[in-house]
Amino acid sequence: MNTFFRRHRLIAFFVLAFALSWYPWVVGLICGRTSGPNPLGPLVAAIIVTAITYGRSGLREFFSRLVRWRVGFKWYVVTFATPLLLCLIAVAITRCFAPPTSVLSVDKIRELPERFLFILLFIGLGEEPGWRGFALPELQAKYSPLIASLVLGAFWAVWHLPLIGNEFPMPIVAPFILSLFGATFMLTWVFNGSKGSVLLPMLLHATVNTVGAGLMFPLFPGAALILLWWTYGLIWLFAGIAALLFRPNEPISSSPP
Repeated sequence: MNTFFRRHRLIAFFVLAFALSWYPWVVGLICGRTSGPNPLGPLVAAIIVTAITYGRSGLREFFSRLVRWRVGFKWYVVTFATPLLLCLIAVAITRCFAPPTSVLSVDKIRELPERFLFILLFIGLGEEPGWRGFALPELQAKYSPLIASLVLGAFWAVWHLPLIGNEFPMPIVAPFILSLFGATFMLTWVFNGSKGSVLLPMLLHATVNTVGAGLMFPLFPGAALILLWWTYGLIWLFAGIAALLFRPNEPISSSPP
């Protein structure tokens, strides 16, 4: 088993990540109810595979990336400003064709810090150490950041399958996948630029979910929401590709044991 894990680290990680994430969904299907994935699956899978393949030194490096905060002020600006700016651009374009039917409430704004913290500690912490902290460096040891991001984005998109049809209705699945690949490119750029910090991708992930799903998307119903999603997805895709291709950073990769 140890030999298999060392030779096939990525395969072992993805199998474990999906198994540990999808079990609530599978059990739900058997019982006739719906359930999303467990966001902590990628984190646990990354810890298991890192411990087996890299040992204590690998675990120290893995956990150090989760709290690597001395990365330069620029990357904090990118992390927090990019999701807000891209979402506002998408909203502004959508409003030209389909104005929102409601306005931001004071209660919604007050809930933002609590929502952000929950997403950071549950979704960001559960997903990013696996996708960016483990899988991305392993992929970048073999491929360019662009190809590594395409491969990782495909796995990340499939990982969201339990949410298709409930949290993500069918009309917004395609633009959601576009935004997911755009975010994958952007997260690769931030991860490499911040010298392998996983904290920054966690913060970016939490900001994206807080600003989009928690603040802007509920303002637009029906067809307007679909238009917003397509605009949002395309903007994220172009922004992610532009960042990765035209402002490249030195890729962070894992060294084999």
